Amino acid sequence: MNLTEMTHPAILVLADRPAKTQTWRQLLLGMEEEGIPFVINDRDHQDMPLADRAHLASSVSPLAVGIAVGMEDIVVHDPHLPVSRPLFVLTHYPSRTAEEIRRLGCNAARLVKGLPFK
Repeated sequence: MNLTEMTHPAILVLADRPAKTQTWRQLLLGMEEEGIPFVINDRDHQDMPLADRAHLASSVSPLAVGIAVGMEDIVVHDPHLPVSRPLFVLTHYPSRTAEEIRRLGCNAARLVKGLPFK
């Protein structure tokens, strides 16, 4: 998928690797739990810093929320924030609990819905 080809409303997730690990799959389940769709792209922009990728994803996403998943960290961004000031950063996510990672996905979805964060 080319990033300019997003045609349906969804949170764009730019990932360093496919969503094969149960660890970060919790992020996707959190968004699904809130009823917000997502699209995963694990092929483009891996040479960019995570905050830059998340900001790019938020700028391209019709829902104005972008997520970048690295090997160790997850970043959630809003296009109205400076690139260097992401909304959420979850560091060392492989060592985090499933609940923490899922809550991050829920909060990304709640940003779309305009609801208070968990």
